[in-house]
Amino acid sequence: MENQYTPSAEFVNAIRQLDDWPDPEPLGEANLLPVQSLSAEIIPEPFRPWLVDIAYRMQCPLDFVAIGAIVAASAVIGAGCAMRPKRNDDWAVIPNLWGAIIGRPSMLKTPSLAEVMKPLVKMESAAREDFESQNAFYVAECEGFKARREAIKSKMLKMAKEGKDLSSLQNEFAELESSQPPVRRRFKTNDSTVEKLSELLNENPRGLLVFRDELTGLLASWEREDRQSDRAFYLEAWNGSQGFTTDRIGRGTIDVGTCCLSILGGIQPTKLTEYLLKSAQGIGNDGMLQRFQLIVYPDEPTGWQLVDQKPDDAAKNKAFSAMQTLADMDPLKEGAEADEYRPYFRFNEEAQDVFYTWLTELEMKIREEEYPLVTEHLAKYRSLMPSLALVFHMINVAAYGISGQITKEAATMAVMWCKYLESHARRIYSLYANKGTKSAAGLAEKIKAGKLQNGFTIRDVYKKYSWHLLTTRDEVEAACSELIELNWLVEDYEPLPHRQPKQIYHINPKIKKML
Repeated sequence: MENQYTPSAEFVNAIRQLDDWPDPEPLGEANLLPVQSLSAEIIPEPFRPWLVDIAYRMQCPLDFVAIGAIVAASAVIGAGCAMRPKRNDDWAVIPNLWGAIIGRPSMLKTPSLAEVMKPLVKMESAAREDFESQNAFYVAECEGFKARREAIKSKMLKMAKEGKDLSSLQNEFAELESSQPPVRRRFKTNDSTVEKLSELLNENPRGLLVFRDELTGLLASWEREDRQSDRAFYLEAWNGSQGFTTDRIGRGTIDVGTCCLSILGGIQPTKLTEYLLKSAQGIGNDGMLQRFQLIVYPDEPTGWQLVDQKPDDAAKNKAFSAMQTLADMDPLKEGAEADEYRPYFRFNEEAQDVFYTWLTELEMKIREEEYPLVTEHLAKYRSLMPSLALVFHMINVAAYGISGQITKEAATMAVMWCKYLESHARRIYSLYANKGTKSAAGLAEKIKAGKLQNGFTIRDVYKKYSWHLLTTRDEVEAACSELIELNWLVEDYEPLPHRQPKQIYHINPKIKKML
């Protein structure tokens, strides 16, 4: 701050006269960027009537339920098959997708996702009943095994006392086989440690959906210093094709053959803005947020109407049936090609041209993009489009039995989804770009509310109050600078004995007239 201050008592006295203050200018609007609305026409037909019915009856954005349903379907497919987007290359993507819906608490995020999770809930319930039935037989078989083992041991003890040959009984004992315990099939989990997830994935090699009503808790847990290994686990699980090994005292070593997870949940805009700030500053910027490829922030509905009608059971049952068929499907019987790792699909000739045209445009866009966070996000679309095309194709196969290579229709629909999702991604990343204006607006609101007095300091704001978007020196300085330009504040320095002068801010008294 050297050479930036002079004694200012006369200046301060002058500007305290109301007429000497300039008129404060209105604050600029930190408007959200426009986004493309979701057209029902780009939702796979087997799911379309079901999702449109839910959105209408709940009066919630169609985006919320559509994102949830597509992510759920991708989790059911998981590592069960792959997609090789190029005609000859062996580059493969696993169609497990990460999705997030953004909106204020009143936007029905939780009920929306709860509705589209019902097929998985139903499948989990059926799998649990099947497991309990099998487990009852397993327990009985275990008791029979114990009885046979004890009987042989008793005979061996008697014959040993009589000095007889035990070899035949020893062979019989060695050949005893216990039954393998049944495995409970799982499709989702809500809150699991990495160690438990590893066990579940070994039992469910296709993968799982991690469903969190509020994603903030999961994102925050990855920021903790003692949970960095969890972050690495989830980063690996996004690829969906690699193994993962954890070593823990007590649990020992757990090797996961295929680490494949999908993630779905909701998040509030303010919480996301804070996370974006950390990413933009390079704190933990390892592309974690960019992995949420199906992330949307739709406009809030402008109207509301009372809707009280029965659900469309036919549409619901059709979607539920398709989801169950996906879970039981053998991709090799539906046109997938065999491979030593997992079956895979390719585009047919028409769809291949659609992909190549789209990929060329994407690569050019990535190289021209100026905003680093958007560049990183768009780079993840290389796998998004083929993953969506595979998911859409598999949904149609499950509903209509039309097998074979990925069609032009599925590829075109995937391209349209990428355009739709890109508009939402740009809105979301603009939350950080507009952060300075939002910080100034927040500080202005506190000034109008009388929360700050003349002569306040930057430290007063971020230390004493820690208001949203005003929690660091940089944020408060940026807000004060903008308000100075708009004649809301005047910067001054208060002389202190034997110390550097203290930077303070005077509030334009004309602001009171604005109230």
